[in-house]
Amino acid sequence: MTDNKVTPQNVVDQMLQLRERRSALKKEFEQQDSKLKEMYTRGENWLLKHLQDTGHKSFKVDGATVFTKVNQRFGIGDWPAFSAWVQETGNIDLLGKRVSSTNMDQYIKEADGEMPPGIKQDAVTSVNIRKA
Repeated sequence: MTDNKVTPQNVVDQMLQLRERRSALKKEFEQQDSKLKEMYTRGENWLLKHLQDTGHKSFKVDGATVFTKVNQRFGIGDWPAFSAWVQETGNIDLLGKRVSSTNMDQYIKEADGEMPPGIKQDAVTSVNIRKA
């Protein structure tokens, strides 16, 4: 905004230009990063195969140690069965501690604005610009 008079039109024009520049930069970054991730994954796969072929769990090179690590990932394959088990056993800590904002918003609308106990609500106001 180079002129001295700031108007809503000037601010919106500048914000739209900034949004477009950011979008272009993000796209360029994602394209370059995708190539680097692919190269990195090929390197990981090569090193994993080398460890498997040699029967080693780790090895050292100048400046680094290469080793395998197993991370367990869990997902729910049968929500009704798992949900019933959690209720039955009381193992509620196995669930993530977050509330679905979309579902809570719908519940509050259906409950005439009444919120369940223990829920904290924060309203965040933001400005949106829809390009014409």
